[in-house]
Amino acid sequence: MEHDLPPERLLAVIETQNEIAATALDLDAVMAIVVRRAQEIVDATAGVVELLEGEEMVYHVASGTASAHVGLRLRADASFSGLCVSRNEILYCEDTGDGDRVDRDACRRAGAVSMVCVPLRHDAHTVGVLKVYDPCPRAFDAADLHTLELLSGVIAAHMAHASAYQDEQHASGHDALTGLSNRRGFDDRLATEAARVRRHGDDLALCLLDLDGFKEINDALGHAAGDDVLRAMARHFTEVRGEDAAFRLGGDEFAFMLVGAGDADARAVAERINAAVREDPACRGVTISWGIALLTDNDPVGMIARADAALYQAKRAGQSEPVA
Repeated sequence: MEHDLPPERLLAVIETQNEIAATALDLDAVMAIVVRRAQEIVDATAGVVELLEGEEMVYHVASGTASAHVGLRLRADASFSGLCVSRNEILYCEDTGDGDRVDRDACRRAGAVSMVCVPLRHDAHTVGVLKVYDPCPRAFDAADLHTLELLSGVIAAHMAHASAYQDEQHASGHDALTGLSNRRGFDDRLATEAARVRRHGDDLALCLLDLDGFKEINDALGHAAGDDVLRAMARHFTEVRGEDAAFRLGGDEFAFMLVGAGDADARAVAERINAAVREDPACRGVTISWGIALLTDNDPVGMIARADAALYQAKRAGQSEPVA
């Protein structure tokens, strides 16, 4: 839109950006601030961010008279906000009593006579709308629409920031080759589980594993073939209970963290995975050795040392037998 904003409007938008920048807010908090400020700046009675979820538009955050309706779901193909998403353009209904694709009864009950919807864009997709409404017809003008467009951009920028942060966090804690959590993810999860055991009790088992015959695959067939084997192994390693987790610690070294598991439970998991690996042609005959230890005295460092010693003994014996 090409309309110039009055200086006080532009200042209000900048102040909103500064308010957000001065705090370490998550995306929902950013949305809440923008919705409230949008309502105030254009003098509406309600402000909403609706996000597209499947075939529905959902009231994600709201202010003013819309505050009580957070969580409300509307069919996207039968709502004004859904039309805004599908067209990817700002829509302004000056009087919902005469408007197309509005639920007149619902608008009347909500006091939504004038209504503006502005697309929220993220990753080249329209994912929702910033919406304001008012009980008076023709309550908004071109400056209001431009203001709302700028504020929708504030939300979009923070959507991109939140997405980039999540991607960065995921990448920093995961192994790029296998998709499993990496050593950093292992350390973080171990600290979390140790704290949980300290507060609530329960068991925690650690199973350290490495691959038998993997070096021969690399030497004979090359590292690309070795990488294929690691990815195939990782697929089996993810076949654990939802509360458990698998990690690639480096090279051909892996770990399982088994929540609520004792020695026998952990051994059964390792044996089941070893059997699956033996039967998988993609693993090229590679097998696994493992060592298991339980968390005792809330000493995760000691647990790692005992599991490592058990793995070393198993490798020397040519079979996997836990010693701790």
